[in-house]
Amino acid sequence: MSNIFEMISQFFILSPQRGDVLILRDFRHDTPQDTPGLLLDRLKTWQKDHGTEQDPPPIFNVDGFHFLFKNIQGLYFVCTTKFNVSPFMIYELLGRVAILIKDFCGILSEECLRLNSSLVYELLDEIIDYGYVQTTSTDRLKSYVYEDPIQVKRENIFMNSLAKLKAPGTSLGSSSNRPITHMRDEKSVKQNDVFIDVIERLVASFASNGMTVRAEIDGSIQVKSYLQGNPEIRLGLNSNIILERNKDMSRSDRYGIVFEDYKFHDSVDPTDFEEHKRMIIFPPEGEITIMNYRISGDVSLPFRVFPTVMRVPGYPNRMDVTIRIRTDIPENRFANKCTLTVPLPHVTQSIYNENMDGSNDQSVQYDNRIKNVIWTINNLQGGTEQSIKIKITGSASFSTVAELEVGPIRQVIITLISFKIKL
Repeated sequence: MSNIFEMISQFFILSPQRGDVLILRDFRHDTPQDTPGLLLDRLKTWQKDHGTEQDPPPIFNVDGFHFLFKNIQGLYFVCTTKFNVSPFMIYELLGRVAILIKDFCGILSEECLRLNSSLVYELLDEIIDYGYVQTTSTDRLKSYVYEDPIQVKRENIFMNSLAKLKAPGTSLGSSSNRPITHMRDEKSVKQNDVFIDVIERLVASFASNGMTVRAEIDGSIQVKSYLQGNPEIRLGLNSNIILERNKDMSRSDRYGIVFEDYKFHDSVDPTDFEEHKRMIIFPPEGEITIMNYRISGDVSLPFRVFPTVMRVPGYPNRMDVTIRIRTDIPENRFANKCTLTVPLPHVTQSIYNENMDGSNDQSVQYDNRIKNVIWTINNLQGGTEQSIKIKITGSASFSTVAELEVGPIRQVIITLISFKIKL
């Protein structure tokens, strides 16, 4: 049963680029009038001091009012309250509301929210009543939300690029972007489809010679179900997966992918997982994450980065930084919008970029406020190598300590594998 510590005063969705309030629902009318403006001011102040590369703290307090927000697909989902709520509960709610909007509208975007604002407000009124969360179940909400969605064509460069990488039998079409309420229309053809996305976030550290120091993968398996009646689905994973929880096997005997940690959704029966790597799923309609996992150790990396830092002889205030990135993926595959961020010494005054390969399909930007170089490669083909040379001029002489201030180079790689199962 809800109590005073779970009260939410406001919920709103903000577009940070233009500062537009796309959705705002005030449940208790006990917060300042311009709460979106207060959040925008805080975001602008943070970006001015720290640049756009670092995310601001997801919670702050203004005159006794708590702001808790989450950046989801470039939109800020925000809850405000003057009560001592659980941050974990709020963040779970924000993420769940985003998934519910995708379930009922098809996709999540600024244009979609503008066209379906009445549907989103109807959805919010069923999810939260006077600040108390009532339900976040897609199955239950379908019975109370009657507004028909206006479908929006999805324009996503990232998804279009992944279409080039799809394996045989993979479907990356727009079918998974249709709203689940489409199935309530008696005139429409009911399709029993299940879409499965495997999303992995790879974080790796390299030495200056390109050798891997540390590599870790945070992965999730997401299911979007259009099945009626919650039928049983059996999903099997690769048989060479090794579970860290298996105490009977020494680390030296482990040849395969080691899952150091994993957890399942409540709709998953993992009884056969440890022995047969098989899950039994009873997915509700809509989108859920059926499994989260973590892999570390011997990870096959798609990229390798080789940095070189050298002070220019005779010019104590000059330094050259050369960065090479090599792709260890098949030549018929491409990485789109690959971005590397390189921190520079604090005495850096200006930079000059030499594009050593003469390619126009990349760009280099320098943020003087936080002394960062951002190198973006639009299309990086497998089996190739790209490099840049950055000539740095400092306001003072560069020392050995200044050389150590170069880096670490930050790069986040996200891969998505999608499958469509039609019954």
